[in-house]
Amino acid sequence: MRGNGERVVSVRNGFERACKTSGIKDFKIHDLRHTCAAHLISAGVALAEVRDLLGHSTVMMTERYALLAPARVRDAVRVGRAA
Repeated sequence: MRGNGERVVSVRNGFERACKTSGIKDFKIHDLRHTCAAHLISAGVALAEVRDLLGHSTVMMTERYALLAPARVRDAVRVGRAA
């Protein structure tokens, strides 16, 4: 909600203004989504849960972000070997 009670329809203008004010260049709002997915996966959140949070239609789409967390992949392989 805006200060006057109106509903915010798009955050794009505010995001772009904030980037410009802070001197951040070459950064898009989608980059925040990408960062969110990477942090969730690095924290061990299941791919299916990340898929649901981000609204991906398939886990295959979400798996792209798993490449950003090679330590988590190594951990999963270790668990599989121990079984």
